[in-house]
Amino acid sequence: VDFVLSFNHECLSKTQAEATLRKLVNALAGAGLATQVRNGDIHTIFLLVKVSTTLQLHEKIYRSRLRDWLYGVSTSPPPKEMQKNLKEHPITEAERLRLVYSLIIGPKKEGGAAITPRRGEWENIHSIFRLHDQAYNRLWIKKLSSKYFLTSDDLSEIKGRFGEKIAFYFAFLQSYFLFLIFPAAFGFFAWVFIGPYSPIYAILNAFWCICFVEYWKKQQKNLAMQWEVNGISRVHQQRTEFKHESVLNDPITGENINVYSPIKRLFRQLLQIPFVIAATVTLGSMIAFGFAIEIFLSEIYNGPFKGYLVNIIIKRFEIY
Repeated sequence: VDFVLSFNHECLSKTQAEATLRKLVNALAGAGLATQVRNGDIHTIFLLVKVSTTLQLHEKIYRSRLRDWLYGVSTSPPPKEMQKNLKEHPITEAERLRLVYSLIIGPKKEGGAAITPRRGEWENIHSIFRLHDQAYNRLWIKKLSSKYFLTSDDLSEIKGRFGEKIAFYFAFLQSYFLFLIFPAAFGFFAWVFIGPYSPIYAILNAFWCICFVEYWKKQQKNLAMQWEVNGISRVHQQRTEFKHESVLNDPITGENINVYSPIKRLFRQLLQIPFVIAATVTLGSMIAFGFAIEIFLSEIYNGPFKGYLVNIIIKRFEIY
């Protein structure tokens, strides 16, 4: 089983539920997906989904890899023989799941089933989720808990099992925590020997932040090249909910392309600018006011309850 669809028929009559369920199964079958139906909780039916045949899975994977090369994501073209390509680069768990999920939610013109949970005609599909491999999870947690640092092989294993996004997350966390060692040690030193409001401490912290950002940019680029996902944003899948204004024919491929006015898209994006300005001014004002109160209570105010007021007011601002 690759994925499970949760179908809730609480608001449907028996006839409507049967018709919707039959339509759902046919849509999945049209995308090359086999289904099995299981009873779930009250008013819930689970559909177990997987690719119908191994050959179909191999063809989809090969086509996906070829598309990545055409968009410049992969550095080398896949061999013309599909089996040779699959033998040289075996299908990973993450790659298989990504493909199956794209078949479930992808537009019909791209071979998908166009399932949109909680939207439109599929509003009774409440979720699409993956079953956990409990044995593998226990083994992997045991392996990770015995390590302080993840090697390149560990990150590659995470990438192959859970996908590039999760692997990047672990790589970033490791780099981030390693870079926290210096500011933590220097912060303790500054607290003991330098004192508060030190320009040296502020300058070194700012410099260290810049070093971390530049290091992570380089590290991210290296990992993207190693995992062959550099420039993956150029490969996009059209959302099922996308509403186009016109259809143009590509003179090279002969493919019909749905088009939405770039001017209208720009105006819609510009609507967020007033919100960004308002949020920036509000947040900046709160931070400035907090610093002003802190300096006033710490350096100027000498009245009663000074120690309590400093802690209470500053902690309240930290919460907000």
